[in-house]
Amino acid sequence: MSFRAEKISEEIQHKLNTAMSKDLTELHIGLVTISKVIMSPDLRIAKVYISLLGNKDTPEKCIEKINLRKKHIRYLLAKHISLKYMPELIFYYDDTLEYADKINKLLKEVNKDAGTDEHTE
Repeated sequence: MSFRAEKISEEIQHKLNTAMSKDLTELHIGLVTISKVIMSPDLRIAKVYISLLGNKDTPEKCIEKINLRKKHIRYLLAKHISLKYMPELIFYYDDTLEYADKINKLLKEVNKDAGTDEHTE
């Protein structure tokens, strides 16, 4: 990713985190955090990865709610970032935390099993 694309990604991530916490609370999807933004080389598309906490709906339903407000989100973004073209936003659920938690539980289970085997010898 170019330096410019990286800087725009960081700015979009920062502004979207603010917008999600202030302006989109009516979506009732819990705490939304923008974990990563990846820009296309031509800066026309931004892949936005979000993590969710405290949501009652499935992640897919939350993404659907966000997608219904995509135009409004782009509008809020355009008010705070000056770009020739406001990128199209594509939202993805970031399950990295869940995946890491699952791996951590598996490792603890393996270590626990390995620990009990050693004590029985």
